[in-house]
Amino acid sequence: MPAKAFHRSEIMSPRDKLKTNGRSKPRVVVVGGYNADLLIRCETPLVAGKSLVGGPMQIYGGGRGANCAVAAARAGCAVAFVGAYGRDWFGGMALSQLAGESIDLDYFFELPHVKTGTSLSLIEAGTGKHFLICAESANDRVTPKMVQSARGLVLSADLVISELEIPSRTVWAVMKLCEQHSIPFVLDISPLNRINCLPDNNILLVVSESIEEAMAITSTKTVADAIQELHGLGCQNVVLINNSREVTHSDRQKIETKVVPVESVIDRCGATECLETWIGLSLIRHKSLAEGCEEAILAMAYSLSRMGGHHGMPRRSDIRMGRGHTRGFASI
Repeated sequence: MPAKAFHRSEIMSPRDKLKTNGRSKPRVVVVGGYNADLLIRCETPLVAGKSLVGGPMQIYGGGRGANCAVAAARAGCAVAFVGAYGRDWFGGMALSQLAGESIDLDYFFELPHVKTGTSLSLIEAGTGKHFLICAESANDRVTPKMVQSARGLVLSADLVISELEIPSRTVWAVMKLCEQHSIPFVLDISPLNRINCLPDNNILLVVSESIEEAMAITSTKTVADAIQELHGLGCQNVVLINNSREVTHSDRQKIETKVVPVESVIDRCGATECLETWIGLSLIRHKSLAEGCEEAILAMAYSLSRMGGHHGMPRRSDIRMGRGHTRGFASI
């Protein structure tokens, strides 16, 4: 097991919580899913009903929650992950990968009669477009009771992140706990078929990986209306992604759109989670949303130019190097 970044006895009031600055590690808790991502790249466009031969199958660590945890760890944070895995080969892979990032796994629950999360992804090599499906798994068994058992961990955090590869009732339990104790909370509202609306909230940051998804959840027909509706529900900052090439963000005062500086998209898996994690970390350091997006978009570009959710997460040194690229990150 990795060295522990948290102690459950360390429960502080918001006033006394760890002040994040350049000399201290922010404490991040992620409540979400882990998936072993099985990927096949294809050089020709994918067409329904047509059989194709692609490249070799590759297996990477992934899952929206686990991707956020790895992103935060590589960004220099003390990270804990709350989730579930099965007693199978992919479960062992999950433990090894997350422990290798020095992530606290005290509340990563083993469920012996359920399979570890797995996703199948077909990727068009020329566009980076992916067709992704997640299997029913231990991720679907992450419960509010598990969140309650990790209550002390959540209350010690400077930032909590969750997403909808786990049941929405569990996500709402995390959100409510954070609201009650004034803990900054980031929500990824993907995937689309998990919810059809968003409850009233006080979310620091809400992120959608597609503009269409945001409009569907808010029952609106324009980007501006979707953003306004999300703010009306309580979301302090809103970030919408358009085809991994543009990021539109709003802090209630101003809506801006920025281009993602990447030459070619290799793999979209993990890119949204990378972006939202880096923006959340900037916001708890009291940077503006615009400032946070500048750095986070560079981190996202790095992720888009590499294969694999965990594998593509940058460290801060990678982003410092990327600032000098006038044409953005090249694929490797």
